[in-house]
Amino acid sequence: MNRYILTFFALAINISLCVAQPLATKMDEAMKKYTAQKYSGNVLVYSNGEKIYDKALGFADRENKRPQTTETFFSIGSITKQFTAAGILLLEQQGKLSVNDKMSKYFDNVPSDKADITLHKLLTHTAGFTETLGDDYDTINAAQFTTLALASKLKQNAGTNYLYSNVGYSMLGIIIEKVSGMGYEKFLHDNIFVPCKMNNTGYCIPLFDRAKFAIGYRDNVRWGSAISKPWAADGPGWHLRANGGIISTTNDMLYWYLALASNKILNKAETEKYFTPHVAEGPQQKSFYGYGWVIQNAGDEKWIWHNGGNGVYNANVTFNLEKNWCVIVSSNSNNIIADDIALDMIGVLKNKTMTHAPQQNTSPDVNPVSQKIVDVISSRGAEYYSQHYNDILKETGFDFKNDMILLDAGQLLEDKKMWDGGISLYESCTKLFPNIVIGWNRLGYCHLQKGDKEKARTCWKKSLKVKRKQSCGGILKSID
Repeated sequence: MNRYILTFFALAINISLCVAQPLATKMDEAMKKYTAQKYSGNVLVYSNGEKIYDKALGFADRENKRPQTTETFFSIGSITKQFTAAGILLLEQQGKLSVNDKMSKYFDNVPSDKADITLHKLLTHTAGFTETLGDDYDTINAAQFTTLALASKLKQNAGTNYLYSNVGYSMLGIIIEKVSGMGYEKFLHDNIFVPCKMNNTGYCIPLFDRAKFAIGYRDNVRWGSAISKPWAADGPGWHLRANGGIISTTNDMLYWYLALASNKILNKAETEKYFTPHVAEGPQQKSFYGYGWVIQNAGDEKWIWHNGGNGVYNANVTFNLEKNWCVIVSSNSNNIIADDIALDMIGVLKNKTMTHAPQQNTSPDVNPVSQKIVDVISSRGAEYYSQHYNDILKETGFDFKNDMILLDAGQLLEDKKMWDGGISLYESCTKLFPNIVIGWNRLGYCHLQKGDKEKARTCWKKSLKVKRKQSCGGILKSID
């Protein structure tokens, strides 16, 4: 689940829109370029006490010509994390735990490398856990997941730097169950969703009408609905539970924003912790992570947001508490990214054009997914890609069986002499496709261009080893 595209407020802003034109009309104008690209999803914009834009566009089911409605169900992806964070803070508010508690208080036999991990570190992605440990649709239970997570090797020492991790948030979900004595979804349902009148939010408890789900499309190919994939009886397995996968509607998510803005669920002290920019997401310190939310400043404005997606569905929630603005966008196809639409809606609210990340001019022969990967590396940096490549690739619609898409992206980076980007790209390629000789060769070449002959030599030795192994395999096969 992922969170990589928004570069909102680090980008240039130019005044361009006519103030006299009604906001809803301006938003319709902004949406024309997306509807021309067959966008399907929901867009809701709230400002100062009213919904000024609430549109359902395109088809929820293309094959059956079923249109989107304002109550169409969709997966919010990693936006789920802020519900998990709210659950932890609510338990702290009730005096049942502290964000300063160590994980070892809630789990037995915690290894020494994880003994000092606090709930705060899990909440801020500074625990050091890897991004994922398995497939979203593996129905692994909490006990199995805990064993797997505790046995896993940390990617960095706990408390070092921001390192986005779905694993950490699933561990928080298990802690919610242990402390509350309730299932994760049941706790959220009784303590958040019901009080906020969010009747269409959850995993299984709302008994969703499957006919009202948005069907997801990857590269214009029908993927299915969010709950047509393998789930346990009470929801997704723990590779997804508590870090992603919650189902909702744009109107339900607006109810949640209103509850946060009025301290309906969390008191002021806990809300302040929730929205504090605890840790920088990268060395440039342009964005910060709170507890389940990203915090960014644009001048004297504080914006709070999170996005989510699985390479098919994608969604975005962005708000400004001081101005009482909230933008919620869903998309059920990876050809349109909800973040881009949210950015344009904010531009209309601000009466300014929000400049998007620059798009590269490409040949018609360039795979669009390869280009999307390059665009992310260009805008967010090689280090960011290295930390988040699994989620980034899912968001771009990458086919994890097709190494050529990564190799094409690597060639684009080499053409631009972006050697750091090439190294991060080919490193991900060799992790996903360790037996592809050219991936090791190109990684070595990029290291050589950076002047690191030793690393280049190591990569080329690996390339030769893989090649010899494949040659032997071919001989054995011919003998058989």
